[in-house]
Amino acid sequence: MFAVVLAGGMGKRMKSALPKVLHKVCGKPMILHILNQLNSMRELEKAVVVVGYKRALVKKVLPKWLKTAVQKKMLGTGDAVKSARYHFEKYDGEVMILCGDTPLVKAATLEKVLSTHKEEKNDATIVTTFVKDPTNYGRILRDRKGRAAGIVEEKSASIKEKKIKEINAGIYCFDSKKLCYALSRIKKNKLKGEYYLTDAIEILRKKRFKIGTALAKDPGEVMGVDDPVRLKAAEKYLRGHNAGSKKL
Repeated sequence: MFAVVLAGGMGKRMKSALPKVLHKVCGKPMILHILNQLNSMRELEKAVVVVGYKRALVKKVLPKWLKTAVQKKMLGTGDAVKSARYHFEKYDGEVMILCGDTPLVKAATLEKVLSTHKEEKNDATIVTTFVKDPTNYGRILRDRKGRAAGIVEEKSASIKEKKIKEINAGIYCFDSKKLCYALSRIKKNKLKGEYYLTDAIEILRKKRFKIGTALAKDPGEVMGVDDPVRLKAAEKYLRGHNAGSKKL
């Protein structure tokens, strides 16, 4: 498995000049929590961290063996993954994409995602979870047979779709070749001027590639930490759980 960790964002809602992934949870930068969990996965072969905003500061805390890719401009998640493409375009296997601001996710959950992806022979697997309040999250759409039919963002969702409690957790597993195929076809969003990784899912779905989902039972585990309130919540969560990871 090849892991791509997105860590280039500024994190405006943190109201701090410090890169978002360097904010500490239980005394350790967020990015190191997720790297520790990845490092404990038996099937991890390679990993790359996508850096951008104040990248020199982020690189200082990363293990020296870890490769980095530079996102020169903040043009969305799709662009961030494109920035790392040259690292995995010749790799034949699974590529897992994660955000560096999800410090609570556990290796066991990531291993379940990988095994689900393989066992179901998916071309892409979306990690989902159920929440009481799905406001501001992308909702998971399903067809009549319960199969994943896409992701609709909050601003584009209908009244009916906004009632959906199953959300996109922002973690994905792709077949490497299918990911490269989709990345080359993602177009810039006209409203935001950015490239979205969720569009890769839609591109593959339209070509009838197999899209699956893997459920994270604990929504707290896949919580994105992007403001001071969630940072405190992550600290509280982690103190109450045993992360059980190898140290980098």
